[in-house]
Amino acid sequence: MTYRLYRRDSIIKGQWYYSVACQGCGEDIEILDDKSKGKNSKPLFGGGDLSIPCNKCGHDAIYQFEDLKSSPAPENRPSTYPVREKISKSSRKPLSKSFPEAKVTMGVGFIEDRPKAAALVGRIITSWADIEVQLTRLLAELINAETPAVSAVFGSIRSSRSQSDAIEAAAKVVLNADDILLFKAYIKRKASLEKERNDLAHGCFGVSVNIPDHIVWVSQADFLIFNASPKHPDNLKAFRENQFVYELGTLERIAQEIVVFYNQIASFIGYLSARRGGVDGESFRRKRYLELIEQPKIKEALAILKQRKNSK
Repeated sequence: MTYRLYRRDSIIKGQWYYSVACQGCGEDIEILDDKSKGKNSKPLFGGGDLSIPCNKCGHDAIYQFEDLKSSPAPENRPSTYPVREKISKSSRKPLSKSFPEAKVTMGVGFIEDRPKAAALVGRIITSWADIEVQLTRLLAELINAETPAVSAVFGSIRSSRSQSDAIEAAAKVVLNADDILLFKAYIKRKASLEKERNDLAHGCFGVSVNIPDHIVWVSQADFLIFNASPKHPDNLKAFRENQFVYELGTLERIAQEIVVFYNQIASFIGYLSARRGGVDGESFRRKRYLELIEQPKIKEALAILKQRKNSK
């Protein structure tokens, strides 16, 4: 199997990375962060080829797992994407409380008037297809089947809940107790992120001159109710109370959390695949398990699941 590795994030001088020597220019191509700072010689488990491009000279070649080395970066390098907005931990804010004087214009296309917000909403909505690809890979790993066959079955299941149920049914058959609990933490995290994504995908947007950077959102259902009788004073009041403001920092947080979750699923799949790796695989799994249970949001989800289990 060939794995495509392409780094988009910035490189920080002095920080540790797994890299390969470019077959074109000879310079190091930093690919993966090395949080162990050189102490862990195996960032990945298994075999196969690594397809890696060089952002410096453009050379694109095949490398082996053995070609990976760990070392501190000799220089800073920028990311391949624009500068991100500063993340906000807050959720969407009620318009009536946060911007009580703001008047909003709703309608198709108005999101274009806030290009930064539009780009963020686009990132959030479109990235979910990649999450579903990862979930298909997870199901294929659980049932030890070829991904194309699993994709045909998984893709025919349109309900997100049914997809999760299918994966969970497979997990219960093949995973041990610790792995089942870890798996459920991933599914719990998926449900939380999917709700945030779906709200944006199926909501309606508007703008206000008093809110120059951020976007105003309302659920489609609330917008339909308002449009049925827009002049009724009660409907107007309720409509305003159901409008929310998504700040750029909030949208950035959601977008980045989806990317983090995508990578977390990939790590979990790699962890599960090591079950077939014999003694080396089990050694890898013991170390990786301790890392997986400390992942952002997964750790919190695990704590909730354990608390529920103990309270029964």
